[in-house]
This record gives sequence, C-alpha cells and structure tokens, in this order.
Amino acid sequence: MTNDAFSAAASLDELLTRTQQALAAMRSRATVHADGEPGDLLRAEGVAADGRVRAVAVQGGRLDSVAVDPELAGEPLEALCGHVVAAVNAALAELDVQVSASARADADALAARLGGLPDQAELFSATMHEVAARIRRDRAAASRAARPV
Repeated sequence: MTNDAFSAAASLDELLTRTQQALAAMRSRATVHADGEPGDLLRAEGVAADGRVRAVAVQGGRLDSVAVDPELAGEPLEALCGHVVAAVNAALAELDVQVSASARADADALAARLGGLPDQAELFSATMHEVAARIRRDRAAASRAARPV
C-alpha cells in the first residue's frame, strides 16, 4: 500500500513537472522568437505584381526583406509602393496563420498533458485515504497491544 502512495505521488509529481516544463518552453520560445535570429523565427513570404515583388515577414511582425524586380523600375512610384504594400500585407497575413497554428498546437499539447491530471489526482487521493486508514488501524492495534490486561 505504501508503495502505491509513493507511486501515485511520483506520477502526479512527474505530470506536474512535465506540464511546468511545457509552459516554460512555450514562454521561452515566445521570448526567443521575439528577440531571436531570423532563422529561429516563423517566416512567411508574400508576393505581388505577379511575383515581381516579394516580401518576407518574420515572427514578431517584423519585415525581414523586400525584393523588387528591376523591371518594375519604370513604373510610377505610387504603383510600385502599392505592390510593396500588397506583398508585405500578404506576408503578414500568412505569418498570422502560421503563428495561430503554432499557438494552437502548443495549447493542444498542453491540454493533452493536463488531461491526465484529474486521473492522477484521483489515484493519489484514493491512495492517501488508504494509507491514512492503514495508519489508523496500525495505531489502534499498537494501542490495544500496549494496554495491560
């Protein structure tokens, strides 16, 4: 019975530890991505003007690069700026989709880990009740044995 209590406590402790680690990893990844190297960040590309204007956005809402085909140099500046804005907006929209999917996956993984918590807590509680009952029985038996006849 005592081994069951230690086993249940160890399982519960392990589940809580893994959950805390998952939360810490999610928090640190968000911090690293906000300040990290571009290679470590989610990236998305947007295009405009039939692919002649390309923009790359990285996690944190920053623009990593913009490339404009030199053939567009003869276009009016207003039209060229419109293409750049369209490419950047497309990249940011795709980046939003990626960030949302990543956050959803993290939340799903955390929910899966937490899903076992009620079962572990119930097992731990039941085992503790059994241990307490055994201690009471052992104390009562010891008390009866110690009484003079």
